[in-house]
Amino acid sequence: MCHFALFLPRDTASIPVSSYLAKWRSFMKMYFAFLIFVILSTISLCYGNDMNYGSFVGDVEVRWCKDGRSMELLKDFTYIDPLGKKWTAIKGYKTDGASIPQAFWSIVGGPFEGPYREAAVIHDMYCDSKSEPWVDVHRIFYYANRVAGVPEAKAKLLYTGVMIGGPKWGDGKSKCRSCHQADQIKIDKTGKMYVLPNVTVEDAEKASKWIESSNPTLEQIDNYVKTNYPESTFGHSSK
Repeated sequence: MCHFALFLPRDTASIPVSSYLAKWRSFMKMYFAFLIFVILSTISLCYGNDMNYGSFVGDVEVRWCKDGRSMELLKDFTYIDPLGKKWTAIKGYKTDGASIPQAFWSIVGGPFEGPYREAAVIHDMYCDSKSEPWVDVHRIFYYANRVAGVPEAKAKLLYTGVMIGGPKWGDGKSKCRSCHQADQIKIDKTGKMYVLPNVTVEDAEKASKWIESSNPTLEQIDNYVKTNYPESTFGHSSK
């Protein structure tokens, strides 16, 4: 068997090549394992929170209603957000996608088209029940879209759409009458005040171009809406 007699120190010259090769392979395996661990840890620290959008439980099962516009859920459908909170659209709920402004449909498609149907069902449910703050309902709409496989830019445009023209609600102490047109303000059967701000196709196209060129964060989208559409905020304190 060959030896590294010419290349190794005198006291190790008699060690077989196979022994060094085995040690070298072992070292390289440990090195690459450590390298992969460092890379994955870095990705997790830098991007882990952004990549966790939650999950769906089950599939959406529906049937068309006789009106031809809405669908009825045949069983409960749940979305679990990144913090572990469950958002459930209950069996028998009828959804028509109305919580997404129609002005955006020409760009993103109708509410029952493509992968954002699941997110639209959850969003519709909570826009109707108004059992959670509207800000949270619109925010989880974005997360649910990402879980459903909607591309980032399209999900951000959908989020912008509901932030501009989606329903907003609050209690009767809100001063929203000072910044909303009277015909926009409504009172639901539970006594909650809500509003559906006007939104145009031009608004949708403007938002689409801005998102495409800037790729804003959700916080930047919130500021964009507050700056350009102050009437789309709701729930101002009466104090």
